[in-house]
Amino acid sequence: MAIQRPQAQSSKRRSTRVAAGVSMNVRGLDANGQAFVERRVTLEVSFQGCKYYSRYELPKDTWLTVEIPNQKKDLNLQPYRARVAWLRRSPQLRGLFQVGVEFEAPGNFWGLANPPEDWRHADAPRASAETAFEQEMKEMLALAGTGTYYQLLRITADSPRAQARQNYYKLVRKFHPDRHMDHAEWLPSLHKLMEAVTVAYKTLTDEAARRKYDQQLAASSAFTLGQRPSEVQKTAEECLEKARECFRAQNSGGTILWLRKTVEMEPNSSKYHALLARALSAVPPLRREAVEHFEKAVEIDPWNTAARLQLSALYEGLKLPWRARSHYQKVLEIDTTNAKAQERLRALDAESGEKKRAIMDRIFHHSSK
Repeated sequence: MAIQRPQAQSSKRRSTRVAAGVSMNVRGLDANGQAFVERRVTLEVSFQGCKYYSRYELPKDTWLTVEIPNQKKDLNLQPYRARVAWLRRSPQLRGLFQVGVEFEAPGNFWGLANPPEDWRHADAPRASAETAFEQEMKEMLALAGTGTYYQLLRITADSPRAQARQNYYKLVRKFHPDRHMDHAEWLPSLHKLMEAVTVAYKTLTDEAARRKYDQQLAASSAFTLGQRPSEVQKTAEECLEKARECFRAQNSGGTILWLRKTVEMEPNSSKYHALLARALSAVPPLRREAVEHFEKAVEIDPWNTAARLQLSALYEGLKLPWRARSHYQKVLEIDTTNAKAQERLRALDAESGEKKRAIMDRIFHHSSK
């Protein structure tokens, strides 16, 4: 089938991105020149292209064929030529890459019933969505340093717990680092913001923690979001660097010692708990403690799929497959195309089936005697 190219060339100005999961096939050549095809679901779509996860590390400016279901809702796939604009290795999902592609000839190929206004008039001037997002991110970071948990979650002291949960997940969907991997310069700020938002949510949805926090607010009008002083944060990063030096020197004891210090200094950091858990899991007598820190990491950041996958593997090593299964399932709720979680769930199902058959065989063998 010939590649379809719209007759009119549209403006190359970036258009509004829409979070939408559209199934599509992607065909092309990988970095080794081998042909591939993979079925993917988009993370975001725009007039110019889309963003999705791929198993292939595709060089920038590689040309691909993106096959999208046409808008007649039948089974035909319409092919479009697209260029790899950027690629980032996912820090959370091992073995996957986030890919941003741009169509050779932009257009609204996604079948959205109500596309953004600038998709209809691609040449019309508009304020930069990225500039607006960056400004909002900076404002939220400033609020995380000077405001209250209530202000950060955009609720009041009288708001129900359900409202806090709803607002928290809105903020996660908007500001989680995995959604902005095409902007590496934003990632450190987004990680800090998500840690602050998650601490606020955990505090305000736990009755005892909320009471204690309210008492602190009442005792001091200058009380802030509980961010530690910058010099302490700096010291935690210094301890992390010491841990990395020990790791490079294959000094596991020193690695664990310095990572324990980072967790003591920043107990609400999902990253530090996960790093400590990984180091502990390499030492068999310390694996139970590793479980505790992995569980803490995913409690602080429920969207941390990398920590969930590592925790699941640890549970399997500890012969606790039912606990591993729940975390694999949670990973698939977050990322429906996660190959590792799909593979391990299939393996666990197969192992469970074999055990059931073995038990039945023993029962029948015993009853026949």
